[in-house]
Amino acid sequence: MISRQTARKVRIWDITNGEWVKREGFEPNVVKTPNNEEVSRTRILGTIVSKFVGEDGNYASLTIDDGTDTIRLKFFKVTGPAEKFDVGDIVDVIGKVREFDGEIYITPEIIRKVDINYELLRRLELIYKLLGMKKAKELIEKNKTQNIKALKEELMKKYGLESHWIDMFIEGGQDSDNARLKDEIMKVLSSQPDGILYSDLVTRIEANEADLENAVNELLKEGICYEPSPGKIKKI
Repeated sequence: MISRQTARKVRIWDITNGEWVKREGFEPNVVKTPNNEEVSRTRILGTIVSKFVGEDGNYASLTIDDGTDTIRLKFFKVTGPAEKFDVGDIVDVIGKVREFDGEIYITPEIIRKVDINYELLRRLELIYKLLGMKKAKELIEKNKTQNIKALKEELMKKYGLESHWIDMFIEGGQDSDNARLKDEIMKVLSSQPDGILYSDLVTRIEANEADLENAVNELLKEGICYEPSPGKIKKI
């Protein structure tokens, strides 16, 4: 029997910037996010920015924007659910992540209209999740000589983090030079609320470009910053 996959609450950016992984047999295909979270079903919340309903009634789509990126919800054969919503509606969506011809999209199972307060709550949930991951990494770095098993159990209970995230932090590690470089990058990003071009970041920080690029990529994978547009880096 195939178990029903958990609908994971993530940002759209995590899905669209993830790696599509095809599985064999009965295992579901997944998107592996930059944070190494595997997502086959998701729960996203955002605003409808465009709508399309085919004249023959066999296909419809809604494009959703959550402030980090956009993604399409696709409806096949049964388009009635899409017709109930309008551009500007804020919707809470549970659905399966799919891929076709290089595009990652969602086939909705449940979609409902919510108010702006619900949207703010969801954003706070995602921020808490990201901060929990950051805090977990910091604590592991400080306590590597202690009982890692006990620390892992504490982090899973306190921050609700999944085991594979913590294992990644334990195995990965980071040297002090890389840590200082990432701190410098974050200081620059904090002074640029609208984000900064990567080319400008290179001129602002004195460092080997390969090391700088590696540090930026790590920050992106950790979900501490993101790319609102190609070549531009912005703090979450």
